[in-house]
Amino acid sequence: MKPVNPNATYKEIRPSYKMAEWEKDKPPAYWDYRMKWEEYPQRQMLSEFPLHLDVETTNACNLKCPMCPRTVLIGKNLFHKVQFMGFDFYRSLIDQGVDQGLCSVKLNYLGEPLLHPDVVRQVKYAKDRDVMDVMFNTNGTLLTEELSRQLLDAGLDKIFFSFDSNRKEEYEKIRPGANFERTIENIQTFVRIKNSNGYRGVETRVSMVLHKHEEDKFQALTEMWKGIVDTIGFGYYVDRDPDNITPYAPVEGFICSQPWQRMFIMADGIVTACCVDERREYLLGDAAKEKLLDIWKGKQAQALRKAHAGGHYDRIPICRKCYVPISEEQERSGNHREEEK
Repeated sequence: MKPVNPNATYKEIRPSYKMAEWEKDKPPAYWDYRMKWEEYPQRQMLSEFPLHLDVETTNACNLKCPMCPRTVLIGKNLFHKVQFMGFDFYRSLIDQGVDQGLCSVKLNYLGEPLLHPDVVRQVKYAKDRDVMDVMFNTNGTLLTEELSRQLLDAGLDKIFFSFDSNRKEEYEKIRPGANFERTIENIQTFVRIKNSNGYRGVETRVSMVLHKHEEDKFQALTEMWKGIVDTIGFGYYVDRDPDNITPYAPVEGFICSQPWQRMFIMADGIVTACCVDERREYLLGDAAKEKLLDIWKGKQAQALRKAHAGGHYDRIPICRKCYVPISEEQERSGNHREEEK
């Protein structure tokens, strides 16, 4: 059995097939890390420490996008307390990781990282500790010119903008509270500063959320942003309303990649295994009380990997409710219809 693509619901393109500017100066260690990212899940190889940590520096957000699981959970009074991770705790996570060979960090999960007053300091600390790949997703609404300069000076490697339409009315409906023109200006300003000041090693990406059969909207977005950002992508919409999520039929041969690559650390220190566990259904541990290395090799993480490696991922309840196996099966079969639960 081979691990399937954990990003089956996400696609991206580059305006050019040539090596992007941000890739040209990457050292051999970076490409070694990217090779391990693919190889470890394929061979079910367990590294001494996760290659990557998703650190939710805050679960606060300034928007209420209807497709976001955060918005859904808040609407049902199921969301956890809004918190901002303290810098001392954040620093301890980075220190533990670097001491064990951590390669990559993403500074968000369910929140908007630019809301955190320490976001520049967080980026700089990770880079000062030689984390190779420091990145985050953002809606871009809070990205001022000064903040752009500070983030670039701090050493940010990648920034991923969520921007869902080339049309103002549709964009502002999808992103309530955002201003179409201002967000465009924020992204363009960041790119201008990056290009004019020699930060060519920084990747920029714009991506959107689509329903199936809306791929024409992605083409419009590509026309809008090509020649400006490095990468343009889209992810298919997945209903995260807990009232609508029911177990899927098992997909034979499915092995998820994430248990061999990464861990997710929420703002209060709770550690989960994957990107779809916004309700904290399969907890690996608590980073506020345990060492990350112990969590990575702990009983819960081991049980998860054993189930996947043995072809029994569906014995883990949250994995049985995950859309990734179904998405990958559809991708392999060429069936792009909305899956009925």
